[in-house]
Formats: sequence, C-alpha cells, structure tokens
Amino acid sequence: MTILGINGGVRAGYQDVSAVLLRDGKIIAAVEEERLSRVKHSPGQLPFLAMHEVLSLGNISIRDVDIIATHGSTWGDQYDEVLNSYFTNTFGFCPRIVRYHHHQCHAASAYYASGFEETMILTVDASGDGISLQKAIGKCGTINLIEQISRDNSIGIFYVMMTQFCGFHRDTDEYKLMGLAPYGNANEIDLSFLIERSNGDFKTNSDYKINYAAGQPQGSRQQVVFNQNLIDKLGSPRIPNSEVSQFYKNVASSTQQLLEDVLCDVVKKFSTETGLKKLCLAGGVTLNCAANQKLLQLDCIEEIYVQPAAGDAGISLGAAYLASAEFDCVPEAMTTAKLGREFSDDEIEAQLKLLGIKYEKVAESYAVAADLILQNKIIGWVEGRAEFGPRALGSRSILASAFNPNMKEIINQKIKFREGFRPFCPSVLEEDFSKAFLSKQKKLPYMTVNVDVVSDDYPSITHVNKTARVQTVSKNEAGNFPKLLQAIQQQKGTGIVVNTSFNRNREPMVYNTIDAVSAFYGSGMDALLVGSFLVKK
Repeated sequence: MTILGINGGVRAGYQDVSAVLLRDGKIIAAVEEERLSRVKHSPGQLPFLAMHEVLSLGNISIRDVDIIATHGSTWGDQYDEVLNSYFTNTFGFCPRIVRYHHHQCHAASAYYASGFEETMILTVDASGDGISLQKAIGKCGTINLIEQISRDNSIGIFYVMMTQFCGFHRDTDEYKLMGLAPYGNANEIDLSFLIERSNGDFKTNSDYKINYAAGQPQGSRQQVVFNQNLIDKLGSPRIPNSEVSQFYKNVASSTQQLLEDVLCDVVKKFSTETGLKKLCLAGGVTLNCAANQKLLQLDCIEEIYVQPAAGDAGISLGAAYLASAEFDCVPEAMTTAKLGREFSDDEIEAQLKLLGIKYEKVAESYAVAADLILQNKIIGWVEGRAEFGPRALGSRSILASAFNPNMKEIINQKIKFREGFRPFCPSVLEEDFSKAFLSKQKKLPYMTVNVDVVSDDYPSITHVNKTARVQTVSKNEAGNFPKLLQAIQQQKGTGIVVNTSFNRNREPMVYNTIDAVSAFYGSGMDALLVGSFLVKK
C-alpha cells in the first residue's frame, strides 16, 4: 500500500509544512516544503512542492497513492471538502483521505520510528487539535492513549510567552531562549506563579496570558501571548533586536528551568505509573535538547528516542504511520533522517555550469574537506540525500574545526550573522564519543539531546554550561561524511567537527546546488563541496 502523509493547513497558524511517502510500511521519501519554496516554515500552506517531490522520488503519480493521511481530526467535515477540492483541482485526482488527531500523529511519528517494542510516548507542543500534551503507551505495534491535557494548560504556550517576553519571535525562536538560558541565573527570577506543580501534575496560570475560547484559532505570530499582568509582574518586555541585558538572561534561565522541572515531574510520574523505562518524544517542545538531557538523566529512564522531525514537520510522518498501521501493516522503524533528494554528479555539474562559476572536480571530496577544516577553513558541504527535520546531519551542513577556540565567533560573524550567545553543535564518530562527551546513551544520531562535554579540547562546540547538542556518526554509515570524520580522526585523534545547518540566518536549509551556491557567495564561507565538485572564491 502507498500512503502520502501531509502536514499543513489553510490557516496562517499551520507551519512546518511537509510530505512523506510510505510504501508497504517503509519510508520512501520525506521533504519539508520550505526547502523547495525557500519560505521559512511555509506557514498557512498545503505542501504542493513537497508532495510533488516525494511522488517524484517514489517514481509514482498521485493516482498510484492509496491513501492521503493528515492531521486535523477535530476540524469538521468541511475540511475534507477543502482537501478534496485542493487535490482534484491541483492534481486532477484525489485519493482517499483519512485524518487523525494531531497528537496521535506526533505519538506515532516517534513510536514507530523508534523501533521500541514497548515504551512511554510523550508528545508536547503549544497546541494541536486543542491538546498541548499527551501521554500514551506504545506496545507491540499499537498506541494506547493514557491522558491528554488541553491547550488552556499548555507548557508549550508558557514557553512561547516567555520567548516573546525576551524579545524573540514565537514558533521559530524558542531555541534562542534555550541557548540564552545558561547565561542567566534562574534563582534571580521566580516564575513559579506561572505554573503550579503538584505530585507530577501541573497547572498553568491563565491570568498572565491572552486566552482563546475552545475552537477559536490562536493569534498571529505578530501578536504577543502574554498580557499586561505579566508586564506588571516582571517589568517591560525586551524590544526585539535590542541589547540582551542580564535581566532577560535570568528570565530565560528561569523559564528553561521551570520547563525542565515540569517535564521531569511528568515523566517521573508516568514511569512510576507504568513501570516503563523507555521514552519516545515528539512535538515542538521536545526539540528542546537541554530539557531532553534532563529527561535522559532521570534514574527512571534508560533510553529516549526523539523523532528527528519532532516539530510539526513530523506530523506528515505520523499520519502516514497511523494509516499504515490501520490499513496495511505495522510500519518499519526509521533508520535514517536522510530522506530527501540526492543529486548525481551530472546533475550538480549541470547546475554549476548554468551558474557560470569556476569549479573543479576532486577525486575524494571528504579528504579535501578534512584538509580544509584542519586549515581552519569553513566549508559548505552538500552530499547525499537531504535531511528531514531541522538539524543538519552531514548532508546539508556547514563544517569547521571543533578545535579552534575562535571558530564559534568566526562562524557567527562571517556566515550565520546571528546572536553570539547561540552555540554550535558537533558531529562525532561513535567510537570517539567518550573522548569528548558523557551520557548514559551514547548513540544519538539526530542531534536532539544535549550531553556533557568532558574535555577542554573542543572549545568551538562547547556551550557556556559545558554541554553540546551532539550527533553521533557510525563509520559504517553510507556516504562520505563518516570518511570525512575518519580523516579528521587520523590527524587529530578524534573524529569531530563543528556541524551547523547550511543556511544563513532566517533562511531554510539549502536543498540543491543552486541554493548552496547562493548561500556560499552570500556569506563568508571559504569553500564549497557539492558532491565531487569544489568551489572556491
């Protein structure tokens, strides 16, 4: 059976638009609309380009699709009419459409992808189909709902509210608040008035936020979530792009601490009630890798799995998984997040010629890349299938030396054009993990969990609180990225690099050669390697 999973919607609030193609329970392709449209998050759209892309990668047409699966089970029958009209008028044909609950899609995206036989499943976001948090148990290929918490008690909205208070944009800058938090002192700002904690449960205080009636859509991203009461309590919110004073650093720290405490409370109670020690996570809040580290450190947790597209992009995957489990077969576990298009050398060279730039073909791109990195050069790296999700995992990456103490500042100033408090992440060979990092779980391939840094040899990937959001890489993985790390290992003793997403600030990650060349010439990168081709300025 062939299933097309989609995420999106026709209201401005729906974002991280994506499409996934599943065949006989196996992921064939997964692509986010923003990579193709070049509009960050592609809000308020259905995945027109992404659907065409995954169908192309599956070498099929829309008439070969048995089921279209998506979220929005609470949106009413009229939405079926919207989707039927859209597919009929856009593709000339509309397969059968099934809709599932937003949080059930999140749960499925993590559970089936994990390969765990029995596990707790926790999904947390601002809101989806009226729910902000869901507990479920995955066992023997089925998902059993345990509890749902409504939008009016959302810890995701709490985090959004404080992100805005600190002068950042909602639904896109929450990771900035997370990165800023270690620079502050949580003890300086008491935010306990915003969330009441009790015996593993919590209740948010609605007196400090703008509340919406059931069924009423949330405000736009230009509207703040907090109200005057919060200003009266804490003082003036930070003006966007203004200096980040110590006060806002302390607010960020207290916000992060409260989020972590609430999540740990929830998981400890969940584990006590079920006796389970494995945990699957999805939903936008679970992209908070600092909180994920705290969850992994709990005595009751042995292993966690964070679906690599844990935000709303993963809804398309979860919906496809649910349809497969209901109508076809139990889906196969996800073995890689590299699920987009791979370009051949002939395709790459044709685009380079089209752009009229100088380039050269190299025999071993990974060796060239390693040599440049060891010379403290910053390189763009495009190889293999594009990643699904927000993290660069060695297919669409900017790479640099992890050993240079000045590299973080250089990349921020020359390439990313972003705030200096934001950290950069490492990719490391699995066999070298313990040389640099400490964690009970040593295979973390999707860059979704922080770990402690235990060596001073890697300053450019070490955050101010001695942590890093790490990607572990097996030397047996396909492609040249493991070979690049092995080449670094041969020279430096540890196969490790700085790996940040190949994009400039507020742009989507690059997808094809033209995207990569544009970002390369629009920033201070020293070299670009696309497939077997080297471009220098």
